[in-house]
Amino acid sequence: MTLIALASIKGSPGVTTAATALAASWPEGRQILLVEADPFGGDLAPRYAMAPTGGLSSLFAAARRTLAPEDVWDHVDHLPGGLPVLFGLGGMHQAVANEKAWPIVAGALSALDADVVIDVGRLLPNLGGGVRDILARADALVVLCQSTLESIVHLREALPGLAAELRERSLLVVPTGAAQFSAADIGRTLAVEVLPPMPDDPGAAAALANRRAVKRLERTRLLRWAGDTVQALGVDPISPVAVDPLAVPEALTRANPADAAPPGGATPADVPTQGGPVDIHQPVIRQPSIHQPTETLDRPVPEGQLAGAGFGSTQEASR
Repeated sequence: MTLIALASIKGSPGVTTAATALAASWPEGRQILLVEADPFGGDLAPRYAMAPTGGLSSLFAAARRTLAPEDVWDHVDHLPGGLPVLFGLGGMHQAVANEKAWPIVAGALSALDADVVIDVGRLLPNLGGGVRDILARADALVVLCQSTLESIVHLREALPGLAAELRERSLLVVPTGAAQFSAADIGRTLAVEVLPPMPDDPGAAAALANRRAVKRLERTRLLRWAGDTVQALGVDPISPVAVDPLAVPEALTRANPADAAPPGGATPADVPTQGGPVDIHQPVIRQPSIHQPTETLDRPVPEGQLAGAGFGSTQEASR
């Protein structure tokens, strides 16, 4: 499975909005989990007026004993609409108190039976707050950077250290905000791959933050960008695996023909083969499937309700 971390070097360029949009736009057929790992605290629970039943705080408590990857799902909540989310901590004090548990938690997340999008927020000095453990297991780090000279300069100073942590795994940059510099200019300056800029789409961002309703959110510039970015990260839909209907059943390949003889004296040609598609993508979590949106995208999303959040075609809502 794939683990993608999103972060920023300075300021607030929209990491939580980007992470939520990406998770909500995840390809159909792939289980996804959105994780809030910002050391300064999570935003999603208060935005949706939700009281977490689990989250990182309870996961850290469980990690003091033993933590199997499948145990992570016991601490997962769901946003309205169904997107699975591991809510973040309350603030920096909790991040400091639980920092030593991050190696176990990051290991469990990387071994999860799902893809994981992790919002690590603004990077702390020395990659504290568990970020170093996350980057050690991430398949890619996406750094959001405002398209200003000062932001680009700060990112240029941080890139060597980040590249060393990632050890040749993917490091990508997403420009945000008003375009003072093009993606091509930023790429040439930083000598790093730059993805298409995240569009300035206040309406869609407000919908993901549960502050307004938007019709057909998946058609907004922000959600279309998210879908394109997921593809640029190399995350493709998973197609069901089909069994060849002409394959010889295992029983008919045994050495003793008597072992393969069907009851009643029928010949092997009379025995129907077990063909057809085999669905290997049923989630192992005990929560309701999020592949089927609980709200139609043809009408406004009621306040506090995030329709179609999850994967599949770019769905509405997650933050």
